[in-house]
Amino acid sequence: MENAIALYHERAESVSRQKQYRVMALLTFCVAVALPVVRLISYYLPIENETVSDLVFTVLIQVCVLTVMPFLFYKFMLKMSVKQIFAFSSFKKTKWFNLALAVPIGICCHVVTIWVSSVWQNILMSLGYTHSSSPLPEVFSAGGMILAIVLTGILPGFCEEFFNRGGLLTTVRGSFPMVTAIIIMGMEFGLFHQNITQVFYTMIFGAFMVFVTLKVKSVFPAMIIHFVNNTFAVINDYCSEYGFLNGGFYEIIYGAADTRPELLLFMFAVFAAVLVGLTFLLVNLNSAKRLAAKKDVIASSGYDHTNNRVVLVGEEDKEKVRELGLDKEVYGEKLKEDLYKPTMRDNAFFFGAVAVSVLTTLFSFIFGYII
Repeated sequence: MENAIALYHERAESVSRQKQYRVMALLTFCVAVALPVVRLISYYLPIENETVSDLVFTVLIQVCVLTVMPFLFYKFMLKMSVKQIFAFSSFKKTKWFNLALAVPIGICCHVVTIWVSSVWQNILMSLGYTHSSSPLPEVFSAGGMILAIVLTGILPGFCEEFFNRGGLLTTVRGSFPMVTAIIIMGMEFGLFHQNITQVFYTMIFGAFMVFVTLKVKSVFPAMIIHFVNNTFAVINDYCSEYGFLNGGFYEIIYGAADTRPELLLFMFAVFAAVLVGLTFLLVNLNSAKRLAAKKDVIASSGYDHTNNRVVLVGEEDKEKVRELGLDKEVYGEKLKEDLYKPTMRDNAFFFGAVAVSVLTTLFSFIFGYII
């Protein structure tokens, strides 16, 4: 369609949309395969210190697999410059209030996640699954806690968002409508963890992160939400284990679960309501800003009375037209997005990635069931 609005970040220069889609499918498959391979390598490495083992595993996964490997794919297979890579990964400036709201949203996400995770854990246990987790050191170490925040909060907050809500989301959104893209990417993030205990709540969390990223048109708020969510979990683990702050937030939950379960449900409902309210505020603040920018553009533009449309001053910027929702005013009609329709062959490696992730997730359930 000649007048269709092209998504600016759909592809790199001189790379067809089909090639970009296939390269991202191959990258996703490589990531899916690399995750269990790195787990096996870390398991069989002759490292007795569990902290060092976690460090090696996390750095290999987060830095090498989720950051360096995608960067190399973008650079050499999609022929992108560094600037294009960051644009492709939605590293875009955003308003200060998006970053500020991301902090309380991250805290609320963690509280809601506790409830969703607890429900899922009870379902698994009713099926005979036994959940195991790595214990914290017997003696508290400030350095150990800082390292845990880096490995669990900072690295996943950046690296997982760089891959999942970066180039992969850009590609999926370039081929599917918004709601479909949210569902696909939510399921992808859940399976991406390849762990039966995490698959359910990470699907919901991943879909929410996609929604936020698409609405604010930047990955930075999602990075902050992800970091705050994970870091809040680490801090509460340490408070619970070593008795800081009277056991922290988790002790409040455990105590309420034993004595006042109805109060606990009410608390979760309040946090869920606050999360919805903050998200609503985030979306509306961004909509108001775009509306104000839209009015400014229209006010500084000319008007074609013959064709009843706005005539932009200077060179037409299709990306700006799309972001501000000015397509009807500029082109005379509300245009459909120019989405790429992938073939079965285009999706071959995506299907492979799903198969690998489903199998490894099922294996984690079988392993937990056996032990």
